[in-house]
Amino acid sequence: MMKKFLLSFVLVAMCATLANAQLLQRNAAQPLTPRSMKAPVAKALGPNQLYMGPYVSDALSDSGLGLAGYEGVFQMGTVLPLEMVEPFNGGEVKAIRFGLCAPISDGAVFIYPVTSMSPLTLGEPLVWQDVATTVTGWNQVELTNPFTISTDGIVGLMLGYQYKQIKGSTTNCYPISVVEEGNILTSYTNAGSLTNNQWQDIGLSDYGNLSVQAIVENENFPPYNLVMANLVNYNYAKISDGLAFAVNLSNYGIATLENYTIDMLVDDEVMGTIDSPQALTMAGVNYQNICPLDGVTSGEHTFTLRAKTVAGEEVIDGPSVSSTFMAYTAAFPRQKNLVEQFTSTTCTWCPLGTTVLKELQKLCGDNMVWAAVHVNIPSTGDPFVISKGSQLANYLGCNSAPSGTFNRFDAEMTGSVIHSLGYYEQYAQQAAQMFKELYFDNNPTPALASLNIEPTYDESTRKLAIKVSGQLGEDFATIYGSTMGLTVYVTEDSLVARQLNQGTYVNDYLHNNVVRAIPSAFSGDVISVTGKTDFEKGYIVTLNSTWKPEKMHVIALAHRLGAGTDKEVINCEQVPLLSAGVIGDINGDGKVDIADVNAVINMMLGKAEVVPAADLDGDGKVDISDVNAVINLMLGK
Repeated sequence: MMKKFLLSFVLVAMCATLANAQLLQRNAAQPLTPRSMKAPVAKALGPNQLYMGPYVSDALSDSGLGLAGYEGVFQMGTVLPLEMVEPFNGGEVKAIRFGLCAPISDGAVFIYPVTSMSPLTLGEPLVWQDVATTVTGWNQVELTNPFTISTDGIVGLMLGYQYKQIKGSTTNCYPISVVEEGNILTSYTNAGSLTNNQWQDIGLSDYGNLSVQAIVENENFPPYNLVMANLVNYNYAKISDGLAFAVNLSNYGIATLENYTIDMLVDDEVMGTIDSPQALTMAGVNYQNICPLDGVTSGEHTFTLRAKTVAGEEVIDGPSVSSTFMAYTAAFPRQKNLVEQFTSTTCTWCPLGTTVLKELQKLCGDNMVWAAVHVNIPSTGDPFVISKGSQLANYLGCNSAPSGTFNRFDAEMTGSVIHSLGYYEQYAQQAAQMFKELYFDNNPTPALASLNIEPTYDESTRKLAIKVSGQLGEDFATIYGSTMGLTVYVTEDSLVARQLNQGTYVNDYLHNNVVRAIPSAFSGDVISVTGKTDFEKGYIVTLNSTWKPEKMHVIALAHRLGAGTDKEVINCEQVPLLSAGVIGDINGDGKVDIADVNAVINMMLGKAEVVPAADLDGDGKVDISDVNAVINLMLGK
């Protein structure tokens, strides 16, 4: 969700494993950046003319894209949905212009009618005109047969161009300009036999909008036509914080709109008014704000933006856009963020995923919990695969490795909680930073449940008893319903096994966070929460004789139990299996290190609550002698 103003990096180009990235490549000779640059200013529009396209500025990419591993005459097109075409109904398309990062041959421009979005169905071309020569920058093609737009019987228009793809590594192999500007629309490619002579989405929209625009003329274009589109907001909002949202504001008129007001409403009650934040043209602005929620009750509500005045005149039944959200009063702190990694010893790219997660662990520290679920992808032979792990992968929709979930949060609304982790090592830190920002820092899912884990291990029988308990927030049933999922993992570190790594087997590869057992149901045990304020559930696991308890942890996660992506992690906790037996482990992470020294110092200085484990010398107080005791334990003295 809210991808346009949360993403910090163009990560697809860094990815080693995405199928789309293997086809579509960026010119490596130019810098990889999400920024765009201005091309020379194009021919000025006439008095009754407007641009129609996925974006309407003169921006061009500073680094071209191409299917450089292939050659042939290909077509690139962007589908403009009906709501973007309707303001131009009755207008005449006078010209089509397209931006290039390198000249092309076999060029042509076209417009197809779109009669169905799913599956994508196109009619015969409404416009097709060959292009003899092109230049780097904008190429404007005046149509010999201008086309009058009619929205009858269509759901959109495809606007695009044809070019000859050159195979190789020269600049001319990367002619396609794609810009992260405007509402990112899906672009399609017809690359002959490469796409089975069908229009396919090969990931162009992962980079931005295709640089293609039509020039439309209409004597009836109004001076002001306020358009609000692409309203996005988080699914959850704390009432005291208000509802953060973003919306694209533009004016599909021939004059600049400088004076307008927009009401913010919750369930048709006005909560505030937006007063002319920025002058509007067709280029539009991505406007962000927070709607107050004073007096709003917990539960689901409808948020609406509705035009109140345009150019100083009151608007009756003016344009509006709406979405829904869930309001809540308060939440518990998020104890840990969960990463579920899907990996395999027979997966050649999986070590790249581990490298990314190691970088993410550095950024998150103890706030991140990591569960490595081994799967039979791409082949069998992994000694760490367990049946419930395979069932879990299927349940969450995993069909490739390396991949993983981040709090099972579908931040970009892709319809999946699974995300690729196969980024080249030189981009691992950037990928980790993006994952942290998008899935942890900006995750609005309220932690309406707290978790406590109490493991008890019997060395003589090797039986592990796990008690998981917790409390529920007062709005839990209102927000999440009457049931909650509780999943428990038992993991082990420091396992050495053979690992395929970019085509070569490494015999002494170190595997950590390996899920050894899932004592709960793989999809989570159902916890009824109706009328309850707390919960408790117990589990018994018999440890295999080869497992080392001192290297093991217990993870518990409270989560939603819905279908599809509705499986978000509400809260997560982790404790070492032998949490009661590690002297000097003040912070409970199963080891004695500098973090425990700092913990004792903070307690000694009154900056943290004193815990009994910190009084290592048993004199009834926490002081410098306890600090020295932890240091000695850390150094093995």
